[in-house]
Amino acid sequence: MKTALRACLVAILGLSAPVASTEDRDSALQRARDAADRQRYAEVIEILTPFNAVTDPEWRYVSAAEIGRAYFHLGRYREAHNAFREAVRLHPERVESAIYLQATSFLVGDREQALTIFEEILKSGARDLYSAVTLPGERRFLNDPEIRAVLAKYVIPLEVDIASASVLGVSLGDDRLRVESLLEAGSSDRSATALTASAGPAIIWAFVFDHDQRLGEIVLQAESLFRYTPYRLQLGDGVDWRASPAAAVAAWGPPVSTTDTPDDGLALIWELPSHRVMLDFARPRKPRLEVFAEGGAVLRAVTLRVRTEVSGTAE
Repeated sequence: MKTALRACLVAILGLSAPVASTEDRDSALQRARDAADRQRYAEVIEILTPFNAVTDPEWRYVSAAEIGRAYFHLGRYREAHNAFREAVRLHPERVESAIYLQATSFLVGDREQALTIFEEILKSGARDLYSAVTLPGERRFLNDPEIRAVLAKYVIPLEVDIASASVLGVSLGDDRLRVESLLEAGSSDRSATALTASAGPAIIWAFVFDHDQRLGEIVLQAESLFRYTPYRLQLGDGVDWRASPAAAVAAWGPPVSTTDTPDDGLALIWELPSHRVMLDFARPRKPRLEVFAEGGAVLRAVTLRVRTEVSGTAE
């Protein structure tokens, strides 16, 4: 009864609300995150909004970021924009919130602010640009000449040595500890067979180990790297992320096999003494970007795989 009366007086007279305990806030935050995991975004906002009066800067940042993401997923971009402005004001060095602010700036019509923030994000060394570009109007954003110019300015070549089957300083056959050290990566699950990196939910590469914990396969998702990161694949011999099947054949000679894939794609395989190389081509994902020719195939993935001998034949 006293709680209800207090709430009523707060609403009528504008009295200061009682300060929530840290325990109350932590419990609310956990419930909000559980709701977000279940995509119940309106519930996230309902849980956290009553704590807006909390003055602790770290709490205000976390709350603003969670509420902003909830509004973003609900398509309420103006409210999301306001929440992320608060989050960035409190912690301008945290890239994820800046990426969301750039996205919402674009969505609410402030293209110049979006462009400025986007360049600052790239300057900061951010590698995951997923939230910055996967938004309603993605094609329009990425086809904007100024956006492309900014991306080109900060492109990071991702060079693959086809002959030695190496990328990012690691090679097929390396032991897991060496790979983890060079990639500055690791897994809390030592039984996991692969080390992966993502931009948002999109896998951009995977390093797969055999039963001896030796690197047996490298998979580079060329199209995802192009769409969601500053990385651009460079394969040598004039073959890069823009290559067509004809360009790869012209550079490397005829593949040992050419196979249609279930999704109307095309897989070309070349065999080298110790490993094989597969280039996977397909129609670009929607929305199609202007850099991809209408009706043409794009390089979707590059796979380097150790060759093993089974009954005298290459596996």
